[in-house]
Amino acid sequence: MFVPMKTLKVKTLKIIALLILALFALAIIGQVLPRPTPPAVGKIVSLPSGVSINTYQKGVGQTIVLTHGLPGSAHDWPELVDALVARGFHVVWYDRVGYGHSSRRSAGDPHTMRVNGQELDALIAAMGLDHPALVGWSFGGGTVQASQAARQTETPFIVLLAAVAPTMSMENRPVNPPGASVIMRLPLIGKIITKAMISARFNDPVPARWMKSARSILLMKGSLKTMDTEMAQLDPKDLHPEEIHLPALIIHGRKDKLVPYDVGVKLTKSLPNGTLMTLDEAGHMLPMTYPEKVANAIKSFADTHTKTTR
Repeated sequence: MFVPMKTLKVKTLKIIALLILALFALAIIGQVLPRPTPPAVGKIVSLPSGVSINTYQKGVGQTIVLTHGLPGSAHDWPELVDALVARGFHVVWYDRVGYGHSSRRSAGDPHTMRVNGQELDALIAAMGLDHPALVGWSFGGGTVQASQAARQTETPFIVLLAAVAPTMSMENRPVNPPGASVIMRLPLIGKIITKAMISARFNDPVPARWMKSARSILLMKGSLKTMDTEMAQLDPKDLHPEEIHLPALIIHGRKDKLVPYDVGVKLTKSLPNGTLMTLDEAGHMLPMTYPEKVANAIKSFADTHTKTTR
């Protein structure tokens, strides 16, 4: 049966118009519906600078502080926290400024790893932590490298998980599409799109519980803005790992697309006392996809480089 070209064009335009109206309606519904409930607040710690940091702690033993990446939050860590606690550590983890229940930065404030490193140092002092070991993932690895704590001989060791480093190329850095928060809030579709965006960046399976908490935290006021600004100001060349003489364990996945494996190899060589552990099948989500292996590696490294248990 022959259908005139003009009729086909009209039908196509109608379908497109209906799809646009449906998306528009979903967008309105998404704005009206309550946002996903973020994870519960921990303990708020005030720093001398006036910012507030949301913290959590668990376990008994040598203290380790975990610093998350970009965007991320304290709720990136539950699997690794439990694995470390089971191995006899006291674990402290927190929302970096701009995420979760911590303070937000003003538009003109720097959003650099160096500022995050200063806040990490201030948090350690404010909590009265006795020279903890430091673990940083991705951007959080840059935060650890930027901290003064990583340059103090009293700090027992640092661990850098898929960490950014000076040799990392910042070409084609990922950015959020315009209206990302509106897209993420779309009923059902928002969840699908958020999962697709995250999976495309990290090249690793992620726990269902993390996908839910990540979406809720990204939809908190200021989170996406913090993410975009941190990415715009991200300059790994500002880091100077050659100044860090502490024992340093670098754990990197060979299949990491976000921070390529070669970056971890070169970072290890630039650290005066660096040791590289390669996870051949891993991408970027090491704390979630390989918590037991990462915890075992940290425990072994701690046993080798810590004379006494704090």
